[in-house]
Amino acid sequence: MTDIDWKAIRAEFPSTARWTYLDCARKMIPPRCQEQAVQSYYRDVYDEAGADAWSANNVAEARMEMARLLGAKPAEIAFTKNTTEGITIAANAFDLKSGDNIVLTDMEHVANLWPWKHWQRHGVEIRYAKNRDGTLPVEAFLEQMDSRTKVVSTAYVTYGNGFRVDLPALGAECRSRGVRLVVDGVQAAGLIAAPLSSLNADMIAIGGHKGLLGLTGSGILYCREDLVNEVRTPFVKEPEQAGSAAAKAHVNSQFDYVRIAHRFEGGNPNFLGIRVLRAGVKFLESIGLPAIEDRVRSLTTHCLDLLQRSGLRSQTPDEWNQRAQIVNVVVPEAGGLMDVLREKHGIIVNVKDDKLRISMSFVNNEEDIEKVVKAIVVETGGNRRMA
Repeated sequence: MTDIDWKAIRAEFPSTARWTYLDCARKMIPPRCQEQAVQSYYRDVYDEAGADAWSANNVAEARMEMARLLGAKPAEIAFTKNTTEGITIAANAFDLKSGDNIVLTDMEHVANLWPWKHWQRHGVEIRYAKNRDGTLPVEAFLEQMDSRTKVVSTAYVTYGNGFRVDLPALGAECRSRGVRLVVDGVQAAGLIAAPLSSLNADMIAIGGHKGLLGLTGSGILYCREDLVNEVRTPFVKEPEQAGSAAAKAHVNSQFDYVRIAHRFEGGNPNFLGIRVLRAGVKFLESIGLPAIEDRVRSLTTHCLDLLQRSGLRSQTPDEWNQRAQIVNVVVPEAGGLMDVLREKHGIIVNVKDDKLRISMSFVNNEEDIEKVVKAIVVETGGNRRMA
């Protein structure tokens, strides 16, 4: 593999000149290509009345490029506002009946909880796979599943301690039981190189403002191609039978003949958001997702090693196949420490589940990790030592 100049890549993120930014799991700081994409959008609107900025061809090309980056087919990619919209589409996609059940987990972000709750008023039970010391092995899901389980929905990478669910194994179990697997994939996209098509999921919702280097208000929904015709949504009718007279005549709406994930998109697309996502895709492709994943693996391993040597405790697993870019730290008064790290040290982190959350991307370096661990040691006042 050609050596990658991570220092040059870091220079494409101007925020790093002032801040030690370790909150990529919340929002990713923008690279210069994002600003350039926004400028080019308005320049075209001003000069060419939107000939390029509002081009449907650009949206189609962005769909193809996104599919190539993430390991899917263009027909399986729909553009959405965010992860929550994608989950909401999925949460209304299947015909559930009273007595059926849905399995979620007790480590989910609210974005993957509330969209499912409406089923309870229809007599559908919501169950929760229970974590085991911050992990969600496949067995935790199987314990909650039975013959009336219709959907399992889980994060690929949990937002708190960053545990990574074994989706291929879970998906195989779901597939063998005729259960649909819906995934919140926002914490993995753009950071983990595994193709979406390899995860055995039916639908995967991804916001664009994290690893995909996009704006808030932009994202994607992956829907397995052979499932597109089967699912429904509150705002899209079921397609007419392929080849029927109605479908051929297009007499009702485009959704009678659209048989790709585009059928989940309503109205005008977010032209600006998609343009920025496309710029992010090109930037990520110029590096390569395998190299990005390897870099994040190295940085998170360095972080876990330093925490352990400093006597600080993390609930993030050591094994790479069980984690991604998130490392949490168990400290007293995590919220106050987060504020001190920002105001006193110029370090941006977050707090989730009363734990300090450090989240990093390829834009970070070893010095960032060493700085935050040293600052935590100093501010917690413990009898720590740095090797």
